[in-house]
Order: sequence, then C-alpha cells, then structure tokens
Amino acid sequence: MSGLPFSGKTTLSKKIADVLGIKRVSFDEVWADTPIIPGKNGVEKWQYISQKCEDIINTELKNNRSIIYDNLGDNPTNRNKMRDLAKIANADLKIIYINISKDEIIKRRQENLKTGDRHQVSDNNFTNALNNFKIPTSLENPTIYDPNQDIEEWIKTNF
Repeated sequence: MSGLPFSGKTTLSKKIADVLGIKRVSFDEVWADTPIIPGKNGVEKWQYISQKCEDIINTELKNNRSIIYDNLGDNPTNRNKMRDLAKIANADLKIIYINISKDEIIKRRQENLKTGDRHQVSDNNFTNALNNFKIPTSLENPTIYDPNQDIEEWIKTNF
C-alpha cells in the first residue's frame, strides 16, 4: 500500500484481504500489538516494527502465500524494499497507491481529531508525511485507487 495517513489504506487493504482471502499485515496494528518496543528513539522503534512486519511478509511469501501490507509506502526506497522481498521469494509485487488530495487528507484528520475513530497521527509525524511523501511514479507501475471508485468493482478489475 502507498498513501498518506487518512487516505483509506486500512479500509482498502482489509477489503482486498477479505475479497481475495489473503493475509493482511498492518504496520499500525503490529505497533499497537507490541507491548514493548525496543529502541532509544522513534526511529529505532520504527525500524524494529518494520523488521517485525518484514519477517511476517517473508514467512508468508516463502510459504507461497499472498499478503497485503498496510503501510505508508511513502517513498521509492521503502517501496523498493518490498519489491526486493518479493523478488527473493520469486513473488510478484503490486504497489497500490491511493490517490487522494492533501486537502481531503487534512479534512479527514481533522474529523478524526473530533471522533477519535482511529489511531491519531501526531502533528509532527503528520506534517512530515505530508511534506515527504513521494507519489509512486509510472516507473514503479502502481495500481491506482481513487476513493470515489466502488471498492469491490475496483478489486474485481485489478486482481
């Protein structure tokens, strides 16, 4: 998955996993479900959780099972890391980019500040994500989802 916070990655990844009957791993859920995260700072803790997710992905791929990874996928380096994991397992990789405007992202975050329906992203992390996110290029061959599309129809067309 590739998309800004509040773009709908979790909703889409859950639906894809359900329709296709495949495992889904979510960076946010692994983080939330890990009681003690080693590391001296946020970067080390992020690296630890990333490695935990990669271990799960590797296990699934080595057992010839498809998996969807619900993660920010914020830049080519991180997306290429997933591509390399797939290549090692002789699996295909599909980058799914959720194409949504920054204005809509900001609006969704503001709504979540009121409702608390989902995990909140700190102001600093949210601003960093908005400023540093790199949209997948045509060279990465992303499959693009527009949230105005019908999810089930989009899945049928793209999988």
